[in-house]
Amino acid sequence: MAVVASASVPVTLSTDTGDIHGTLSVPDNASRTAVLIIAGSGPTDRNGNSSVTGIATNTYKMLADSLAAHGYASLRYDKRGIAASAAAATDESQLTFDAYIDDAAAWAEWLAADERFDRVVLAGHSEGGLIALVAAKRSDKVVAVVTLAGVGESIDATLRRQLGTQPEPYRSECMRIIDELKAGRTVSDPMPELAALFRPSVQPFLISQMRYEPSTEVRTLSQPLLVVQGTTDIQINLNDAIKLSTVNPRTRLAIVSEMNHVLKPCASLDQQAQMMTYINDTLPLAPTLVATIADFLSKLD
Repeated sequence: MAVVASASVPVTLSTDTGDIHGTLSVPDNASRTAVLIIAGSGPTDRNGNSSVTGIATNTYKMLADSLAAHGYASLRYDKRGIAASAAAATDESQLTFDAYIDDAAAWAEWLAADERFDRVVLAGHSEGGLIALVAAKRSDKVVAVVTLAGVGESIDATLRRQLGTQPEPYRSECMRIIDELKAGRTVSDPMPELAALFRPSVQPFLISQMRYEPSTEVRTLSQPLLVVQGTTDIQINLNDAIKLSTVNPRTRLAIVSEMNHVLKPCASLDQQAQMMTYINDTLPLAPTLVATIADFLSKLD
């Protein structure tokens, strides 16, 4: 890719509960299509890093820089409660999945209000893919959606699959809690060993997230959708991406060979080899990834 001069500036979205902070990157002679990059789950910041979990990938920063090299502006941000946006959600029990969706929709409107842009595309990574699918329906400024290693099943289904191999009595307790949360009821007495995942303060977020089924959101999406999935992703199943791509005729599936969940090249499914890519913030993005996205965006121009 050619080196393109671009300006990156800090930007702020004001909300009723505090400011959310982001970075807007605009290349010279930018397209009038701008991309909103939505982070995945957990305490992941606008660049794709987390001091809490030790993850250091710079994935979202690299994505923004690479999009700029293709002539596309982008905006990435710290989710409320995370990094510079921590003050926007000081009480974990008040945070919901819907708040993340509302924030993404508000950022889309913010981008659309910039006279330099006519079109906004939501690009969500992992859990952010589901946020993008729902937020796109809340803003008529969004013309397309891209999911990057996006979740292909509801969070309760994911939890059942991941926790179904736990030894008893933990397995039964996990299933009981998931059943209650799915029914919209909180659980006040989870086992202490399960507090990290099911502590009472995080349960409202899980309940709100369980209301959304990715395939349903894709089926009712009116905008074009690009589903991008790597072949060496150990967190998201390739079959989930295929499933998402078949429920709506306006969907295009792009499979990137030997790309893992953090959008980096990794030929091996070995756990240790994978984890090395999660802590290497200089490892470039998987080859062909951004060119695939840029090709999709070019058809919107």
